[in-house]
Amino acid sequence: MTELTNKISNLLGRAAARRQISRAKRIPNTTDYIYLQTWLIIAIFCAFAAWVAFDNHIFHIMVETDKSHLSLVTIIVFLAASAHAAWHIAAAAKRIKAAYCYLDGNSDESFEPSDVPPSARTSVNLNESGPTFIGNFLRDVSDSHALSRSKKQDRPDSHVLEIYADQLRSPVEIGWFIVDLLVRLGLLGTIVGFILILRTLVDGPLPRADEIQSLLISMSGGMGTALFTTLAGLTTATLLGLQYMVLGRSVETLIASLIRINERTEADQ
Repeated sequence: MTELTNKISNLLGRAAARRQISRAKRIPNTTDYIYLQTWLIIAIFCAFAAWVAFDNHIFHIMVETDKSHLSLVTIIVFLAASAHAAWHIAAAAKRIKAAYCYLDGNSDESFEPSDVPPSARTSVNLNESGPTFIGNFLRDVSDSHALSRSKKQDRPDSHVLEIYADQLRSPVEIGWFIVDLLVRLGLLGTIVGFILILRTLVDGPLPRADEIQSLLISMSGGMGTALFTTLAGLTTATLLGLQYMVLGRSVETLIASLIRINERTEADQ
């Protein structure tokens, strides 16, 4: 019985030691970059769809048929906005990882000594790597709490958190404006296409029965403009909306981490 008790004690001791080691050095978690991985899946799908369209000469037909060139403008705006979303998603993923590392007490995460309040310096590695997003947030929150204590306020102001949250949400708001812009470009192309069709009917002479085919061919330019701009606008708006939805979720996750950091800093002080 004594031997069994000793074995159980040894097993519990080794388990506790492993937990302490894991807390001292946080094992990288693949879920830290789940939003970036989701964006990569969307990007791979977009690249595959673009390859299929190119292989079937859809881009070539679109450029030749669209007289307004709005479909080409729509694709360029979509590519630029996709790069914008990718950059901010990658930045948010790094900041989420840094926030989780701070909350877990990871000693491998780097923060600038001057940016971190004294109460938080025990759980981070202070080196000369320069200021970070979390370090700047800790500095501003610490200054705000110190100002609240000097004013003898019962509850610290949440202005710092609101400012950071507004700063993080601004790229998402820009993204949804661009999504709406792509839809409007598609509708504008539809209107331009119908104007081209009406101009063909008004400018040309009244067709005879044997000229109906030539009339339909002359109207195809306006119809192609209307169809291709609508297709480009709706498709790009849908794919870009998925990307900014991922960015929005990553930003909200980061803001939730900042709220937890703010509460911990307030409790420490």
